[in-house]
Amino acid sequence: AGAMFFLTTNQCFSSMSVIELFISERNVFMHEYISGYYRISSYFLAKLVVDLIPMRAIPSIVLTLPTYFLIGLKLEPVSFFIAMLTLIQVSVTAASMGLAVATGQSILTIANLSITVLFVLMIIFSGLLVNLPSVVTWLGWLKYLSIPRYGMAALQVNEFVGLNFCNNSETGSIPKENNCDAYTEILTCTGEEYLATQGIDASAWSLWKNHFALAIMMVIYLSISYLKLRFMKKTS
Repeated sequence: AGAMFFLTTNQCFSSMSVIELFISERNVFMHEYISGYYRISSYFLAKLVVDLIPMRAIPSIVLTLPTYFLIGLKLEPVSFFIAMLTLIQVSVTAASMGLAVATGQSILTIANLSITVLFVLMIIFSGLLVNLPSVVTWLGWLKYLSIPRYGMAALQVNEFVGLNFCNNSETGSIPKENNCDAYTEILTCTGEEYLATQGIDASAWSLWKNHFALAIMMVIYLSISYLKLRFMKKTS
């Protein structure tokens, strides 16, 4: 769980470089748009294709390939590719949020500070630093805005479902006194039990609803970025 936390956190903060995408070329964009070189939609889509695929998706794949096996996660092809898809989605969604915050800004420092504060709040409610079921009701809604929470929940369901940490009868390496029968109240013997303590449902829908939520957030953030670019004051 700790490794999954750092993987999702890394994907979020590594996406902060996206804030320079429109800020560094703000004046050039306004000059070329006013001159009629291209439409806003063409410029926006071109920037997304050039940035999101090579700068967000490919590094996520490169990160997953060694770390997945070094951590010792499930040696199942389906689980591996789901973990890779999850990290790609977290990276792309975090980059989309960065665009939504930074588009239209003229000062890089302000955009950088804003996105850092938002990511820190999201990480607090990602599910490791704070036990989400214990959060008071008036703060509990913040977890639904946390990008790393969705990524970490998907990774945990993908990994923990089906795992058994006790009663290893095949090897006989665990002494009898360490069986769950003697410590039912203090031991977590299955992955499903651990997920329950985190307020996560161990079901197929519980896995894919996180990917669905990330996709919805990505579309919303990209729409905000595009609208800010379109209605941004353009002067010659």
